Amino acid sequence: MRKFLIAISFFTRIPITLKDVSEEEFYESMILMPVVGLLVGAVLLGAAWLFSYIHVLQLQALLLLIVYIWFTGGLHLDGFADTTDALFSARDHAKMMEIMKDSRLGSFGAIGLILLFLTLWSCYTVVLPDYPLAVLLLPMVGRYCAIQACCFSTYAEGGGGLGKRIVEMTRPVHVFIYILLIGLFAWFVVGRLAFFAFLITAVLGLLLTLYLKKKIGGMTGDTIGMTIELTQALYLVSLAVILANWPGLV
Repeated sequence: MRKFLIAISFFTRIPITLKDVSEEEFYESMILMPVVGLLVGAVLLGAAWLFSYIHVLQLQALLLLIVYIWFTGGLHLDGFADTTDALFSARDHAKMMEIMKDSRLGSFGAIGLILLFLTLWSCYTVVLPDYPLAVLLLPMVGRYCAIQACCFSTYAEGGGGLGKRIVEMTRPVHVFIYILLIGLFAWFVVGRLAFFAFLITAVLGLLLTLYLKKKIGGMTGDTIGMTIELTQALYLVSLAVILANWPGLV
């Protein structure tokens, strides 16, 4: 529970103060990202229910996006933007690492964020009317894919940051436990559609991991952030496509 509270205080804006947090406790709490994702999902589901009384679907989708950014502090969006800047720079490995460490937002990062937000917003407008419960699983899927990526990849030399420790600590047993629990939760609580979208996203997440390993050499703190945000978008896209073609799966 202490490590869970540490993870909540780092990954969300909930003000939790814990005394004498050791470096080891802090890094070990990172493994609980998908559990924190359930909390974030519960907040999103509550917000979606509240916003449903507005009766303007486009506004509901926008407000839900704002709630997510506010509640998580936009923590992983920085990594998404930095990684996008690096990947589209067409530079060598050393230069890409330098770009990812640069605190300034580049043009590719800005374009990437705009496209990401448009994707999330448009998918929300499809998913919210008929399947709002699916947002409960959204943050869990993204954070599971980050654990999966850390397990099946390596640390990208020159990346620095806490990403190195997470990659070193993540084991196949973590992936097995999370994919089993999230799969069961999706099937029996959220619904079959969310279950299939989760499996599709997990596979796409593996492909993303292979791509990042080829281009950058593995995972860093920034690529972990990108994995979370991009796979969340892929989960919503999968949901929207399946919902549009096979609505009976809900």
